[in-house]
Parts: sequence; structure tokens; C-alpha cells
Amino acid sequence: MVAAVETSILAAREQYLADHAVSQLHHLAVDLAALWPKIDHLVYLPILGLERPRDLYYYQGAGLQAVYGFTYKYLTLEHFLGQLTRVRVGAALTASLAAAYAQAWYPAGEPLTLFADWHVKPHWTKGYSHAGSVTMWGRTMPGTKQLILNGPDGRLLGGWDYPIDAHLTHLLVDLEVALEHTLGRPIERVITDSEGGGQPLGERYAAAQRDYLSILPQEHHYRLADFEREGVWEPVTGDPERQATFAQWADPARAAQDPRQFVLLRPRGQSEPTRIYTGRFTGELPAGEVPWLHRRRWPYNELRIRDLIQGANLNVNYGYTYEEVPHRTRQRAWEAAQTRVTVTEGQLSDHRDAVRNLRRRLADLQETYAAQCRDLTQQLARQRLELRHRQGQGQTTTRAQRRVDGVRRELAQGTEQFRRRQRRLVEQLHHHQSQARQLRARLAQRVAARDAIDTVTLCRERDLEKDQIMLNCQVLLANLHDWAAQHYLAPAWQSLSLATATLLIYRKAGRVTWHDDRVAVELEPYRYPDQQRLMEATCARFNTANVRWRDGRLLRITVAPRA
Repeated sequence: MVAAVETSILAAREQYLADHAVSQLHHLAVDLAALWPKIDHLVYLPILGLERPRDLYYYQGAGLQAVYGFTYKYLTLEHFLGQLTRVRVGAALTASLAAAYAQAWYPAGEPLTLFADWHVKPHWTKGYSHAGSVTMWGRTMPGTKQLILNGPDGRLLGGWDYPIDAHLTHLLVDLEVALEHTLGRPIERVITDSEGGGQPLGERYAAAQRDYLSILPQEHHYRLADFEREGVWEPVTGDPERQATFAQWADPARAAQDPRQFVLLRPRGQSEPTRIYTGRFTGELPAGEVPWLHRRRWPYNELRIRDLIQGANLNVNYGYTYEEVPHRTRQRAWEAAQTRVTVTEGQLSDHRDAVRNLRRRLADLQETYAAQCRDLTQQLARQRLELRHRQGQGQTTTRAQRRVDGVRRELAQGTEQFRRRQRRLVEQLHHHQSQARQLRARLAQRVAARDAIDTVTLCRERDLEKDQIMLNCQVLLANLHDWAAQHYLAPAWQSLSLATATLLIYRKAGRVTWHDDRVAVELEPYRYPDQQRLMEATCARFNTANVRWRDGRLLRITVAPRA
């Protein structure tokens, strides 16, 4: 961890000085002895019961003073955090720490299964800003989305800050590919909640040929008849009362368009599924293991985020600088409205073309009928003239009469056919004219709705760099607690959350004595005997490890005996 932090900060500092015409960054010194006390102040703010650097303005505690002999106040630490933000160290620090965490927690180098979930923290402001759903407050408001990634056993690998309108569909695959390159090891699959259960994310994972696991939202109710099973019902790992099987959509057209695979879960003895898992599964993963894998998301991901909220100030906002940008939500709403306008314009154009075509066909039909009538009328006049002539001559008139009758029938049939075709074309014309009138009204409404969307007014978008730096400190603090619990705490205390351990252990009053060869820490006795015994066991484990302070002095921790 030490090497990852130092390398990232110093590299960002040197790059900033090379790119900008400044001689130095006063609070961001190259001297590591001056750098680490400030970093520790940021990391241990939650241990001191503080949220932001400004809280040090009135802080009178002796926690960090016992370690360094002094406690930085507000202005120095705020300048330090501001200069970290200026050199844009957040992304590099996140990547370096993620690689260090992966190597520390999972040194074998095997493919990792990761758990991903959002934490949304609200941003209380009256400024016109991007907004999204904040579940914990039950409202739509400005805020920041933090994507937290955990490995097996819930070990934190890092957190990434995004605007509140970000969605897993647009970033998870790219982040996974970049993280795989950062860690230098393959990622077997990513497990998410129902936000990752949609078809767009499935399409992106299928295109990237990567595995993932999610679940369909409970409000989408599907029956067994909606699916076609691809295997037999298998018992679920760790839950013999339930069964699972692979499935695909029963509708062939839908199955061809949807690249996702499904796993149906049902209680033993029932037929209808109670949960439907989705994702992309390759290799030898059995259907019965899919529910077991997804259930690990709760203790390994969801509960760890709650630990960060309660123990590491995860809901606190830090940087408040912003820039004016077009409102993306309004832009998306305008684009959707424009799409509806375009569709309506296309439909109206089709009906207008149909009206013009029908009018031209009516005119052509009328012209053709008129020409046919003229020809038949002239022919009828000649035949009748011939008939009268033969009658005057006393000749036979049977054939002449037949020719007259035939022309008359042809004229009547032509008239009837003309009227029938004319009636059909007029009906089609009236139908298209009616549809065109409705579409003109609908188009006017949709144009008005589109134009009512405000895409001109700019909104505030916070610079999340300072929040990202502090998120790295919060995740680092949580990982330090996990490491200390695993290596030093008594077995009964190794499952303590960060918040509980802070109250019970890390804020415990005591005395620090600095000797030439060692640093002696004596904690005050505990009120309860069981806590006293556990702390004595913890001190024994810690002292056996022979931990040394940065200057090489041996660190010894004891707890005073109970009176």
C-alpha cells in the first residue's frame, strides 16, 4: 500500500510540474516524512470521529498528536487535499491501490470473481444539477454514484466515482477490461444486482465474450411457460430445498435476439420459478451453483458497502467545484422526443404521398374512363346509324342490333367498373386524409412537447476528483481494518465491522511513550471482563508479530489491568 500511494502521488506531482509553469507545490512535497502525516490525517478522519478537513478547525483530540507529536489543522490539510486534486491523482491512485489490494488479498494469481454494486450519495444543493434516484432518501435529487468492487470474501478492490446519471450498461464492461489490464490477471466474471439484468448489458458482454451474472427484477413476473428448459432440475449448492436449471426464451424470435442465458430457481416440489438469474455462463459452471454464487453478493458486496457508510464517511461529499454543462437528462429527453417527432413526420409523409398517389390515380381513372366513353359513344352512334340504314333498306337487322346491344353493354360495364374503382379509391383517399389530419394534430403536440424541453439552460456538474481521492482513503481505511483484524485481532474480534472496531478498539484511550528503541502504547482497561480478555489476546498477537514504526522502532501495545 505504501509503495502504491507514494508512487502514484509523486508521479502525478512530477507530471503536473512538467506541464504547468509553477515552481513547486508547497503542501505536496517530495519529502515522504512530510507527506505521510498529511495522508494519515485524511485516511484516519473517520477514526477521529471527523468527516471533512474543516472539522479539524475545532478538533482538540490527541489521537494523531500521540502519533506525530502534532495535529494538522483545517487550512493545511485543505490545501494538501486541494493540491492532490490539482495534480489529478485520483484515477492513478485508484488503479495502483486496486492492483495492490488484489495482490495482497489474492496472491495466487487465479482468475477473480468480482462483485459490483452502486452506492448513491446525495448532494444537497439548490443549484440546477444533474439528478437521479437516491433510494435511501426515496427521492430524485443531485448526487454521486460510487461503483464499489469487491472480491471473494468481500475484500474491497476499490471504488469509482461517476455522475449520478451513469448506468452499469454504459461502463461496466469497459471498466472490467481496464481493471483486468491493471490487475494483470483475468477476471472470471462480475456479479451484479438486478440493475445489470437488462438485455443491453447482456449484448455488450456477449460482444466482449465475457461472463457475468445478474438477476431479473422481481417486478418482472415470468412463468415457466415463457422459457424452454435446457437441462434437468439440479439441487442448488448449499440449499437442497431448491432446484435450478438453465433455460432460454420459449419464443424462437425472442431467443434469437437475446444473447442472455437464464437460470430458473424453484422450491423443490413446485413448478413455477421464484427467481430468474441471467447472464453469460461459459465453462463448467453448473446451474445449481449460479444461485449460490449470486447469494454471495449480499455479504461480500452489499454489507461491505454498509460498513463503509457507517464506518468510513462514505456519504460525505468533499469537492464542490463545478462546471456548467448541457443537462444530459434533458438532452436524452429531447432526443427521445425528437425521435417521436421524426417517426410521426415519417408516418405523415407516407400518408401525404398516399393521398397524392390516390388523387393522381383518380385523375388517370377519370381520364381513361372519359376516353373509353368517347370511343364507345362514337362506336354506338355508328352502329345505330348502320342499324337505321339497314332498317330503311329492308335488310336483316339481327347482327346490327346485336352489335348495338354489345356496345351498350360494354359501355354499361365500363361505367360500373369505373364507379366501383372510383368508390374504392375515394374510400382509400378519405382514409389517408383522415389519418393525415390525426397525424398533423399528433405532430403538433409532439413538436410542442419537444420544444418545451429546456436544452439551453446549463446545469452544474461537480468535479469528482476530490471525492475520488477521499474515496480511495475510505477504501484504504476499510482494507487496513480488514488486514489488522485478520492478522492481529483476537479470533472473536476478526468479524467486527469498521464502525464497531472504531468504537471498541481504535478510539480506546491510552498513553503513548516514545523510547529510543521502541514505542510503547498502554491502553486503559475495559469495563467488561470479556472485552479485557479479548484485548489482552489481541495485544499478545500484535506483539508477537514484532511490528515496527516507520522509523524502525519496535511497537508494543498493552492494556492496563482491571482494578
